[in-house]
Amino acid sequence: PEYRLGTSNHPKIAKLSQMLASLYSKQDKLDKAEGFVRKALRIMLGYGARQEEVAKVRYELGILLREQGKLREALEEHNHALRIRCSLPSLDPHEVAESHIGVGNVFLTLQKPDETFAHFEEAYNMIPTDSPYSAKIRLCIVNAAQQLDTDNSLSLALCERVVGDFDRENGTLAVDGETRALAKLVLASIYIKRNVRFQDAGRMLDSGLQIVREIYPRRHAREGDFLACIGDLYFRQGKHGDALAAFRKAEKVFRQTIGVCASNTINAMFQAGRALLAQGKFSMAATKFEEAVAIRRGIVTDGGDAHATHLLGRDLFSLAVCRQEAGDLSGAVACLRECRGLSGIPERLSFDCAEMLAELGVE
Repeated sequence: PEYRLGTSNHPKIAKLSQMLASLYSKQDKLDKAEGFVRKALRIMLGYGARQEEVAKVRYELGILLREQGKLREALEEHNHALRIRCSLPSLDPHEVAESHIGVGNVFLTLQKPDETFAHFEEAYNMIPTDSPYSAKIRLCIVNAAQQLDTDNSLSLALCERVVGDFDRENGTLAVDGETRALAKLVLASIYIKRNVRFQDAGRMLDSGLQIVREIYPRRHAREGDFLACIGDLYFRQGKHGDALAAFRKAEKVFRQTIGVCASNTINAMFQAGRALLAQGKFSMAATKFEEAVAIRRGIVTDGGDAHATHLLGRDLFSLAVCRQEAGDLSGAVACLRECRGLSGIPERLSFDCAEMLAELGVE
């Protein structure tokens, strides 16, 4: 029989196409991988492959499409795979959950929290907590909550459930400690941003930080994440001295692990500046803001994205406030003018700059 690619509907050709797709995917040649997955799918539909096999290929195609930013097509393929898997007489909950995660990840990329967490909840409900796949679903949930940074009520409920399941297991399940710690960090961050349950947030941060230090005996950036969040908790409680100490520790960890130009390091500098400003230490605060501004200015000059420009504008405005409080009006005006001159800063920030310039008697 004729087995050459493209000329036969033989199952062996479909299998070979899938193997080639996997090879190209590992080499990050996603367009070629997509082509061979589509070829395999056409062949399988041609000879009437089993529906569970078709669903698996559609799921894999959905992943490749999402990785290439072809989100409408990715959503279509993942939904198709999900419908097939739900309709099979011998329903496999792990495969159905896998498809829910696939659909949820597309919605995550589309920044649609309601749909994202609805599908993640479906997946979480299908899998027993003692299943190894449950850990993967938990990681998806906490990563999504961290990325979307939303007030979505379902994301909060799911994060509380994840942390609760971890606590109930009490170490009896061989769970990835990093995921356990991250879940606590994300849930604590949500509480802090909503100005609720500060005591619970503090306990989770202490517990999570202990886990991270047990996992990583040497310095690790995740320790800095916890310290920065602890600083935020103290700041919101008005404990500016404690906040400053935490932000300084976070900055030190970040400098040692991810470098001075990393976003988390610069954010720790900025937050330390805010804590100093809140204590009326204008000169010391200005020094921290100036350091953050200098690094961010370099990032933006080197082609930083819109988010980097926004953060530079925010830091410049804070430095202007600091200089104004210290009586350095010309320095404040210079910062405000530089901020307003940035391309693409948020409208609200531009308005605040103009308003402050007017207060200083500058057009």
